[in-house]
Amino acid sequence: MSGWKGGWYVVPYHVMFRDVDAFGHVNNAVYFTFFEHARTLLWLGLTGGTGALDINFIVAHAECDFHQQVGMEHVEICVRIGEMRTTSIEFLSEIRKVDGGEVAATGRVVVVLFDWEKQSKVPIGDDLRRRVASLQEV
Repeated sequence: MSGWKGGWYVVPYHVMFRDVDAFGHVNNAVYFTFFEHARTLLWLGLTGGTGALDINFIVAHAECDFHQQVGMEHVEICVRIGEMRTTSIEFLSEIRKVDGGEVAATGRVVVVLFDWEKQSKVPIGDDLRRRVASLQEV
């Protein structure tokens, strides 16, 4: 079950056949899908949203560093919010192997809060900043 642990939002996941390539390890592009999955669950939980239109941000930057191969195994997709600027939020991610606890990959995704109707970025409110701070306290 997903939830907060040690300042991270942790999503258990079992790597599926569709996630791996011909060599039997998770393809590099799939890590971004893992990050997206955990980021979406964190955001919906944080904001009380329930659907796609409640994801009121767009990705401005994404990066990933690969440390170990991951096969069809249990992992934890961990995400937390880093720096929050005027309109942008930094999501920090780790893919952790359940068997042994090693960090297999780290990622950083910067998003910009966005009003879909006005097609413009919007500032981060104080209420959101307070909720993030309270949930990430260790």
